[in-house]
Amino acid sequence: MIPTSSSATFCKTAIITGGSTELAGTVALALAQAGVNVCLCGRQADLLDISVERIKQTGGKAFFVESSLGSLEEVQAVVNQTLSTYGGLDILTLISPFWSGGMIHSHNVKTWDLVMDANLREPFLMARATLPILREQKHGEIMAIGSDSAMGIYQQDGAYAVAMHGLTTLMELIRAENAEFGIRTHILSPGLALSTPFDAEGKPNLTTDDVAEWVLWLLTRPSRLRGNSPILI
Repeated sequence: MIPTSSSATFCKTAIITGGSTELAGTVALALAQAGVNVCLCGRQADLLDISVERIKQTGGKAFFVESSLGSLEEVQAVVNQTLSTYGGLDILTLISPFWSGGMIHSHNVKTWDLVMDANLREPFLMARATLPILREQKHGEIMAIGSDSAMGIYQQDGAYAVAMHGLTTLMELIRAENAEFGIRTHILSPGLALSTPFDAEGKPNLTTDDVAEWVLWLLTRPSRLRGNSPILI
């Protein structure tokens, strides 16, 4: 069952990675409409700009940073720009930007490296850069939106499967090491999220709006409630 979005408005600041994806744009809009200041980062400036303009047209606050997030220095630059623009940081939302797999015995090595960098190394670097801030202020939320590939083993999922299972472990480690500092972690494991609510046969799809509702619901739960292990949606 998909939860109903909270109507509460809360003034916080979020960094959202995987920002060039449709899912990131939808999540960013939902957060902005709830009063969150948004920094959207990703690799494609044109798509980032579309999402930011959409937010601004609805009265929200957002800017984007075009970045591969390939090094700690690049990640730190995004964090610093967010801090200088909004004066704080409360939420880190990690969105896996793309899928690619293959049979292990014939998996393309370049593809393996690209998938692992984007879907696992990038979240590690973002957590590495933001956790000291969240620990010092003794509050914060880290949300990972991965895939149902983390909930099982499927042939030809290849690097993506390994990255998604690794992402879950990364988030669980963050939870164990930082819960005493008021930091909550959340993991969503959706199937394929589409923009249309029904498929060609009239059957309901999981939509990007559905995922955004889950994100908003989790982030607006009372702070006394702990974060969650992976939720399959």
